[in-house]
Amino acid sequence: MCFTFAWAGWKGAAHDSRIFGEALRRLELNFPRPIENKYYLVDAGYPHMKGYMAPYKGDNVRYHLAQFRRGATRQLREPRARKFNYLYSSCRNIVERTFGVWKARWSILRDMPFYHIDTQRDIVLATMAIHNYIRKKCNMDDTFRAVENERYVPSVDPDVGTSLRANNNINAKNVEEQSDLVWMGLRDLIANEICEA
Repeated sequence: MCFTFAWAGWKGAAHDSRIFGEALRRLELNFPRPIENKYYLVDAGYPHMKGYMAPYKGDNVRYHLAQFRRGATRQLREPRARKFNYLYSSCRNIVERTFGVWKARWSILRDMPFYHIDTQRDIVLATMAIHNYIRKKCNMDDTFRAVENERYVPSVDPDVGTSLRANNNINAKNVEEQSDLVWMGLRDLIANEICEA
């Protein structure tokens, strides 16, 4: 539950996928790329491509743990997608809980518009650094203990400090990637192994 990369300072409401695409293109940022044959789990707003595995998408397919808990859809595309997306969302839930504890701890994040953009950037980076320090050094931190439960729901506005994820049009021509079919095949292979387990 630590932050491994932060690039703060974008003016306005930049879409997460736009920032992600730019971080991949700009090598000087030293974005931590997955090593060979490994991948990061990304949410449904990001492309499924080499090194970055997205959940199954489509009508009647659940993405988030809350949807599984409340039975948001009657039918799913197939059991393989359902089981894969459920386990996938359990892993992605750790990311959401990390942001939840960060936002709960730092109320200053709710007052960001009142600060100059350079100050906002510094606040984000400083609070993330202190967050990581507390996580690594303080074994008995109440805030982290509260979010250890995967059913944890942040008590603060979940949209504080986040940007919209509606734009998933990363310019794929500028991003190094293998064929989508290869990565879809890998996801299918993992999903099949999960179902057989």
